[in-house]
Amino acid sequence: MESWSTHQLTEYFTMVNAAEDEQSAIAGAVERATEMVEAEVGAVVREGRVSGAYGFGPVVPEAALHEVAAGQPVLVVPYLGELHAVSNPLGNDCGDALIVARLSEPFDPAERQMLQGMSQVLGLALRSIRVLAAERHLRAETEQQATSAQTRQRLVESLLMIQRAISARSPLPEILDAVTSGAAELLGGATVALMLAEGGADRRLSVASTCGDGHAPPESLARAAMAGGTVLVRPDPQGVMIAAPVRVTGEMAGSLVAYLPGVAGQQTEQRDQLDAFAQQVSLALTDARTVEAVREAHHDLITGLPNRALFLKILKRVLASRNTLADPTSVLFIDLDRFKAVNDSLGHDAGDQLLALVARRLRGCVRASDTTARLGGDEFAALLHDSPAESAQLVGERIVATLKEPFRVAGREVFIGASVGVAISREADQKPEELLHNADVAMYRAKKEGPGRVLLYEPYMHAEALDHLSLRGDLQRALRDGEFRLQYQPLIRLADGQPAGVEALIRWHSPTRGFVSPVDFIPVAEEFGLIVDIGQWVLEQSAKQVAKWRRDFPDLGLNVNVSGHQLVHPRFADNVMRALAMAGLPSSAVTLELTESVLVSEPDLGKSALGVLRGLGVQLSIDDFGTGYSSLAYLRELPVDELKIDRAFIARAELTAEDLALVRTIVELAQILGLRVVAEGIENAAQLAALRGLGCGYGQGFHLCRPSDAEEIPARLAGTQGESPVGVLDHRSTA
Repeated sequence: MESWSTHQLTEYFTMVNAAEDEQSAIAGAVERATEMVEAEVGAVVREGRVSGAYGFGPVVPEAALHEVAAGQPVLVVPYLGELHAVSNPLGNDCGDALIVARLSEPFDPAERQMLQGMSQVLGLALRSIRVLAAERHLRAETEQQATSAQTRQRLVESLLMIQRAISARSPLPEILDAVTSGAAELLGGATVALMLAEGGADRRLSVASTCGDGHAPPESLARAAMAGGTVLVRPDPQGVMIAAPVRVTGEMAGSLVAYLPGVAGQQTEQRDQLDAFAQQVSLALTDARTVEAVREAHHDLITGLPNRALFLKILKRVLASRNTLADPTSVLFIDLDRFKAVNDSLGHDAGDQLLALVARRLRGCVRASDTTARLGGDEFAALLHDSPAESAQLVGERIVATLKEPFRVAGREVFIGASVGVAISREADQKPEELLHNADVAMYRAKKEGPGRVLLYEPYMHAEALDHLSLRGDLQRALRDGEFRLQYQPLIRLADGQPAGVEALIRWHSPTRGFVSPVDFIPVAEEFGLIVDIGQWVLEQSAKQVAKWRRDFPDLGLNVNVSGHQLVHPRFADNVMRALAMAGLPSSAVTLELTESVLVSEPDLGKSALGVLRGLGVQLSIDDFGTGYSSLAYLRELPVDELKIDRAFIARAELTAEDLALVRTIVELAQILGLRVVAEGIENAAQLAALRGLGCGYGQGFHLCRPSDAEEIPARLAGTQGESPVGVLDHRSTA
């Protein structure tokens, strides 16, 4: 029934209100209502008489119909037997009702709600028809009657528009706003509010939509209408308050309440009009299936903050009302650092808890008149009213500082951070989407410069952002079209100059960009989630290649760089072992390289996956070792096999005493822990000799061998056989 009720109701609504007289309106309404719920019989009991009887045949059980109108749920019909019956009041206090009955089964809450809406519409139409009939009969049209006719027409048009919006599946917030604004206009500028019950034990009422500048009716009146299930009218010293209950599939969901200043009495017509609008709310909410959809339409469920749609709506209103003499409007775009690692390592519940704590701190960083919102994921925004660039910059720095402080999540301390972009507008015609986008662009630039930055948007950033998006598209195409290739750089055993393994290095020569350094495209691949597929491609291709080389060089190992994003992928360990199985490469021949910065900032990152891989024989190397700023405790906690000394310690043409002391410390630490040591960036013979003298076991660098294409590697590996301990791999041909 729910899939076609709104369309059928629209046709029913139009037919009833187009009827010329009461009898044709009743007859058409009874027939449509009976057919829509697949009932056998129907009728209207009105003013003590049965009208519009449908489906009874020659004998109409009028007495039994009166009993149903009084509340009897069963209707006995000659030749048919006992039928399930339902009585739906026509919206007055006289006992008038629309009755339908059927044999098959009782009516469910949704059908009852639909029939109630139909009876309300019929009652309103009958009263309007009677007024118009009296006007024609008396041939005297008073000013009040003319106003009533116009009001009826406006009501018809307004409700018909809402019905069409429901049928067309317009966004729920738009429908609810149309109800409150339409009711407020019809009631002569009344203040109208839609109060809906939220989930939870206390069923707190919240305002889902409102229209008007007057004071809102009290919540107690809304609750009273819900409790009684009927429209209530309550006098007020300055006017009248009316509340009409709202139902969702038969259950009370809230009230549509109105405050009419400057009027008195029971206001029967306004009472019926508000009830008609309440029925539209009921239909709209039933069509949306859940009251929670109202909250979700405007607010984020995890943080309680406005969502992106509501934030843009507020921003649009603020920009449109700007005074050109006032300070500008500022928007801050806030992106959390390291949130994904927390979410992946501690679970989504902990991630949700962290987002709620972040929202609370953000609210504490701005004024009560400002607006904070969660845009989605780990992105937030703040709207600062009348705030120049200097003030917005200070707020951004305050946000960065407060989010640096530890959070208590899932029983442990968690550290994150934030990058903030700021965009300023003095223009009333500034598009809110454009202003938010500018703040987003500035945030991206801030994040690129390093964590914890606050940057103000400048026009040049827009061109950079476009190039960034273009690079993302090019990366996707490169992976699809096979534009990536691999080079390999041997790891040399310094004691005898023999190769111990090769490191796989990805290269990209774009048809449009030319050579693109991994330093430039790897961060973009990580940001947009492409790194998992790219990393898997590197692992699979390099594993196949090294498996072939091991036929001639049986002890050759493979080193592959791994991103932190790959490490937290739920199938990372499975993907590694699948790649090795496909290539026929033993797990003991593979070493995965992780940067020290990843392991220091998130020591629990992928620990379980690394444990599984270590148990299967795969080894772990710490790349760029010596650049971290934290405890070395992770060397004991993680299954580390190898340390690669960062090239920054070996970059000088001649190593200083301080350089040598640092390298010696790392080598001695590795020896104590039983780890291999690889020195990166060996560029000359002096560096090689110094490292050998310090006891460093392995090395890489241009002096030993430049990265080379796969077809060149076998000759270079073979060329080392029989060389002296200080010899190098054919560096004469590496230019």
